[in-house]
Amino acid sequence: MDIRRAIRDTAEPKVLSVAFNNEGNRFACGLDDGLRTFRAKDCIRTIKEAIRPGHGLAIVETLDDRYAALVGGGRLPNSSPNKLEFWDLVEKKKLKELNFGEPIIAIRVTAKYCIVVLLERSITLGYVKDTTTGAINLGTVKALYHTAENPFGLCCIRGETLALPGETPGQFQVLTLSSKDKKVFRAHDSSLRQMAMSWDGTTIATASERGTIIRIFSTTDAKNPTELRRGVESASIWGLAFSPSTEWLACTSDKGTLHVWDLRGSRATETRVNPAPSQRKRGSVSRINHDYDTLSHVSGSSSPLPGAVATPAGFLPLPSDLCHAPPSSGPSIGSYFSGLAKGIRSTTSTEFTIGSDPSNWQGQPRYTNTTLPNGQTANFKNENVAVPGRPDGKPPKGILAWDPEGGDRRLWVVEGGADARWEVFELVNDTHTGDVKIASMGFRNYLTRQFPEKS
Repeated sequence: MDIRRAIRDTAEPKVLSVAFNNEGNRFACGLDDGLRTFRAKDCIRTIKEAIRPGHGLAIVETLDDRYAALVGGGRLPNSSPNKLEFWDLVEKKKLKELNFGEPIIAIRVTAKYCIVVLLERSITLGYVKDTTTGAINLGTVKALYHTAENPFGLCCIRGETLALPGETPGQFQVLTLSSKDKKVFRAHDSSLRQMAMSWDGTTIATASERGTIIRIFSTTDAKNPTELRRGVESASIWGLAFSPSTEWLACTSDKGTLHVWDLRGSRATETRVNPAPSQRKRGSVSRINHDYDTLSHVSGSSSPLPGAVATPAGFLPLPSDLCHAPPSSGPSIGSYFSGLAKGIRSTTSTEFTIGSDPSNWQGQPRYTNTTLPNGQTANFKNENVAVPGRPDGKPPKGILAWDPEGGDRRLWVVEGGADARWEVFELVNDTHTGDVKIASMGFRNYLTRQFPEKS
């Protein structure tokens, strides 16, 4: 029997970056072999392009299905990581190239502005329009803003409102681009890890590198932030997003958990009543990799479980983490921490799929063999090349956005790396308790062929 492998490369490209556009209806992926863009609502691909076949793009930000801002990266970059390229993907033509003299960390594009994020400054560019053809191109520099070190490329823009890290770690600044107004907010004691801006530009959410507390600020009031508690253990916040109406806030973290908070006035502070001791049920030890805890959830036991989500296929039981309650003979961990841990607990949470990326997710050999001067052989580990916004060299995960047409009920979580997935979640009402729960509606490996394609 011939068990030799076929002499062909069947590996899918590796996703170096994932970004939703400003309208939330598309997401774009920079690959080690070009770029892809997809409709967010159904994950159908709209663009497949290899600017230079076999070369990587570490940043892809799309203005629409025609114009895109690109930055090279990966093990074999398409271009220098210092250069921004502005492309017309319909005409397959590079319109402009700008060299910033240092690596670009992030790009944000809107219909009016292009924001280039560098390590300690951010630059605002405008567009120029050809009055004959209607085509647009990058224009001149409009403003430059200094920030503290910003290795995660934090930047939010809605209309004329721009939010960036401040010049001091833990602060952020809100700038009005049309009037040059500037406000500085003190958000955390440590450096910022994630930021989000509401769709109307009036509310900012921030998380520090510790990742236990999320603070929400009105852009007009720096003194009275709302505090939300994700958990008691430190975590890296990967994604943070407001729903279109600003009634909900969602976040993802390296714990593999998606948290959602209800921000509608007093409802955000409501907590469920603990069941009577006779109704409590012993459960298994909670998973180490996920941050479900009794701070965010109250246990229950009946059939179906009070926390189960009703679907047409029946009840989706909560994970064992959420069903767990300590023995009634002693105080619960939640009651112990309730007086110590401040902040509004998440309304609902669930796991999302991080994926199973290998340590050498960029496709390089794990080790390189070399011969030392003394004749001995040594193995050296081939490290991943860090991509913009992920200085740890890990793939992009937990990229989050709400469906702008989903009525504040549907959101997507997109993963990059070697195991690239698009996952859909929906907020549903529990038929027994009336509580809102988050349920996974399925996922797709979006780089795998899903539909017949014309060659």
